[in-house]
Amino acid sequence: MSRNFNNVTTLMKKNFFAAVAMIALCAVTANGQLKIKTEAGDLSLTFKGRTHVDFATYFGGDKGKNADDKYIVGLKVQDTRFGFIANFDEKWTAKAEIKFDANAITYTDVYIDYKFNEKSDLQMGNFWMPFGYKIQGPQYRFVQDASVDEGMHGARKAGIAYNYNSDPLKFTAGIFSDGTYSSLNAGFNLAAKVIARPILDEHTVLHLGVAPLFTHSTGSNTFKGNAPTTIGTNTIISSDALDGNMLRYEVEAIFITGRLYTEARFLGAQVNTPGEDNYSVDGVWAQAGFLLKGDQQKYNKATGNAAHPGPKSLELLARFDHLNLNGDQKLNDITIGLNYVFNKYLISKLNWAYGKQKDAEEGYNFIHCRLQFVF
Repeated sequence: MSRNFNNVTTLMKKNFFAAVAMIALCAVTANGQLKIKTEAGDLSLTFKGRTHVDFATYFGGDKGKNADDKYIVGLKVQDTRFGFIANFDEKWTAKAEIKFDANAITYTDVYIDYKFNEKSDLQMGNFWMPFGYKIQGPQYRFVQDASVDEGMHGARKAGIAYNYNSDPLKFTAGIFSDGTYSSLNAGFNLAAKVIARPILDEHTVLHLGVAPLFTHSTGSNTFKGNAPTTIGTNTIISSDALDGNMLRYEVEAIFITGRLYTEARFLGAQVNTPGEDNYSVDGVWAQAGFLLKGDQQKYNKATGNAAHPGPKSLELLARFDHLNLNGDQKLNDITIGLNYVFNKYLISKLNWAYGKQKDAEEGYNFIHCRLQFVF
C-alpha cells in the first residue's frame, strides 16, 4: 500500500476543533441535547450530533503493512457531525445534518417529513434508502459493519418515500435518484422494505424483514471486500461489473430476549449487462451480543433495528462475515467486540477482527478502539 500513517498529529488536527466543539456542547448541556421550544409548543428545534475518537492497528500479514513495510497504526478523530431536527404544526418534521471530513464539509441527511397519522408518513429530500445495515448509524454494534454490507449497502439519495409503522408490521417504499442531491439525472432507484414482528414486547422481539432494491444505473459497478478499518481503506478483494441494471436483495432476522441479542442478514446483488453474462455477488453475516452487565437488550420500533442497551451495560459480541464476488473471490472474517455503555451519549467499543481471503497464505488481524460521543 502507498499510504503513510506515521503522522498521527496531522490525522487528528484535520477535524479536531469540530470534534472538541461537539464534545463540549454535549458536556455542558444538562440532558446531552440543546433544545429550543416556543411557549405555545407549536415549534421545537433540537440540535444533535456525534463524533468518534478511534485508535486502530493491524498486525500479522502483508495486508497489515504500509509501503514502508511497517504495521499500520493510527489515532483519529472522525465522523464528526452536527445538525438539527425541527418539529412544527404537529405534522411536519425537518432534519439537516452536515459532516466534517478531513478535507471537506458535506451534507448527509437533508429532508422534510409529513405525518399523515400516528402510523404513516411521507419523507422527501436526501436520506437513507431502506436497504442494508449502514442506516443504523451510531447504533452499530461493532465499530465497522460487515464487509458484506459494506460491499452491497444502500446509500443516502435524493428521493421520496412512504412509511407505515405498527407493532406487527413496518413498510417502506420509495423512488430515489442514483446520483446525489446535486445530481438528479444519474439513473434511479426503486426501494422497498417489509418487516414483520410476530413478537414485540418489552422482553422479547422477533423481527423478520425483506428488502429489494432495483437500480437503473448510468455507470459501472465496483464491489469490494475491505478489512474493517477507518484508518484509511484496506481493500482485500475487489471486482468490477460492467454497466447495467442491478437488483439487490436482503433477508434479515433479529431475535432479542432478555440479555441476548442475535441478528443475521443475507444479501445478494445481480448486475444484468446486455450481451454479457450476469454478474452476481452474495454474502451472509450473523452476529450476537450478550449482556455481561445489564438486564435487557433494546429494540427501536420506529427504526426497525436493534439499539444499544441501557446505561452502565457491558456487552460481549461476536460476528461472522462471508462475502462472495461472482464466485471468483471470497472473504471470511470474524470479529469479537466488547462495548460499555456509560449512558446514551457516551459508548466505548473494543473490537478484534481476523480475516482471510480464500486460498491466501495468511490473513490479517486488526484491533480497533472507539469512544463514541452522541447527543
